[in-house]
Amino acid sequence: MLNNLNKNTNSLKVNIGLKNSAKLLPKSPGVYIFFNVNDEVIYVGKAKDLRSRVSSYFNSKEVRAVRIKKEVSSVDFIVVENEEDALILENDLIKKNKPKLNVRLKDDKSFPYIKINAKENFPQFFMTRNLIKDGSIYFGPYSSATNVRKTLNLINKIFPYRGCEENLPIKLCLEFHINKKNAACSSESNKKEYAKIINQAISFLEGNTKNALNKLKKSMWSAAEFQRYERAASIRDSISAAESLFEKQSFITSKNTNIYVDAFEVASNNIETWVDVMQVREGKLSSRDHFQMEVQDFHNNKQILSSFIQSYYLRNSRPPKEIIVSEIPSDIDTIKKFLELKYQKKILINKPQKGPKKEILNFLSDNLIKWLEYRESRINSNDEVSDMALIDIQKQLSLESKPLIIECYDISHVQGTNVVGSMVVFKNGKPDKSKYRKFEIKTSQKNDDYAALKEVITRRINKFKDSDALPNLMLIDGGKGQLSVSHEVLTSNDYSTIEIASIAKQKEEIFMPNVFESVVLENGSYGKHLIQVIRDEAHRFAITYHRNKRSKKMISSELDSVSGIGPKKKKALISFFGSVKNIRNASYEELLQIKEINKKDAEKIKDLIN
Repeated sequence: MLNNLNKNTNSLKVNIGLKNSAKLLPKSPGVYIFFNVNDEVIYVGKAKDLRSRVSSYFNSKEVRAVRIKKEVSSVDFIVVENEEDALILENDLIKKNKPKLNVRLKDDKSFPYIKINAKENFPQFFMTRNLIKDGSIYFGPYSSATNVRKTLNLINKIFPYRGCEENLPIKLCLEFHINKKNAACSSESNKKEYAKIINQAISFLEGNTKNALNKLKKSMWSAAEFQRYERAASIRDSISAAESLFEKQSFITSKNTNIYVDAFEVASNNIETWVDVMQVREGKLSSRDHFQMEVQDFHNNKQILSSFIQSYYLRNSRPPKEIIVSEIPSDIDTIKKFLELKYQKKILINKPQKGPKKEILNFLSDNLIKWLEYRESRINSNDEVSDMALIDIQKQLSLESKPLIIECYDISHVQGTNVVGSMVVFKNGKPDKSKYRKFEIKTSQKNDDYAALKEVITRRINKFKDSDALPNLMLIDGGKGQLSVSHEVLTSNDYSTIEIASIAKQKEEIFMPNVFESVVLENGSYGKHLIQVIRDEAHRFAITYHRNKRSKKMISSELDSVSGIGPKKKKALISFFGSVKNIRNASYEELLQIKEINKKDAEKIKDLIN
């Protein structure tokens, strides 16, 4: 593709310098390539004006530009004739070089398509991963070969096409003798009739299901009229198969509207980013595919959608008249212009705010969220992935050994009241809840995280002698200050060999002792995901303990004003109901279920608390 493009467009490739040299670039459409000091491609972009676009990176404070400026060492460019060629070349270079700062598909293999060679006398449908400009019709891309095979099997049931690979004309094949394909491709078949079948199948793949069905019915009645009863019966079976499929397809809007759209949604969990594509034809779900993306933390959903949509339709998918999206993609004008040039028609790109199309996006979004939850649960339960995450943490934090045992600490309070600490333990990348510990802070009940953390770490290391094994890594929820206090406790008690780090919430930075710069874990890495899971679990455990303690204190203070309710009865109420809300909502009869509470006590509690 690249060689062909260069020959056709008289492209020019020139090496240049950096900021000052950017002003020397031509004001022409093309592709620019940024390299790092190791001469690795880190970013590829397209532009209708190379000089203006490349220069903008060195004058911008936008997050992506700042990140690129930090890493770029040299720049290349390739001049092409127009923006469409620039888009094709950009896509090819991204696929070839896998630059880390670009949005790109996670799996760089060629995606499968359905191909119909329309120039053949008796065309076939088959799967291919190579797009060739030979006049063939392509449908796709599909996310897996399995999806293609399912679609081809369905098409073959409804619109029987030839499956033999013989050159035509040929002798009658076995399928003809067993009447499997009605000899559509034999010398006795009707070429025009076969062409009708292929056109109906293409119409079906384009989503015109009602139109395809109506044409099948006309063909059936025509065959019956000319007393071709076996042919009519065969078409009748195809109609039944098609109608059975249509019945299984469900409307995904509250109204059975005649909607033709492609819908796009993007979402992320702690480790992966996915784009979902759903084709809706005649108001029904026609197909849905997941595509995993390779992104950086500075990429937003608009940029991800922009990159994906251009790549998706560049790969020869056939869009309807309207595309709906959860967010309007960046470079929307470029996308519209590209689609109009490629398909010779205007295609709308809209973000619906209400109505059936908004329902379609909501449906897609809900399903994508469930998909992400499923993916994350699989990752978290996979032992091999857990081991890879530990190796990744060791590598990115430059630890001496793989952190098989990680302890994470968090402090929780509200304006210095009910201060508590928590410790969670992950062994081999999995939570070991039997080792979790709660700490009620005794030395300080003020808004002083440092003092609270110092107490927690001190109490913890005093128990090290009772532990089966020391932690390989102690992780502190906080910044440099929290790290400094915790590290001081370890070193003053001769535990300096235990590695320790803190994780700041705002930018997800990792701080380590005697390391000046923070460590930013690689976005989408298994190591970053596990660190976040551990930190979030410590926070959850601390918050839960803090709420329970505060709730019990509130119950205790309210019950103090009820005459006749002493410490014993108060403890029984707290133990039985657990919260003020539950005591307030308790009936007179439920209060009497506690053996320490008599009828007078129950009446006083109901009167005073309510």
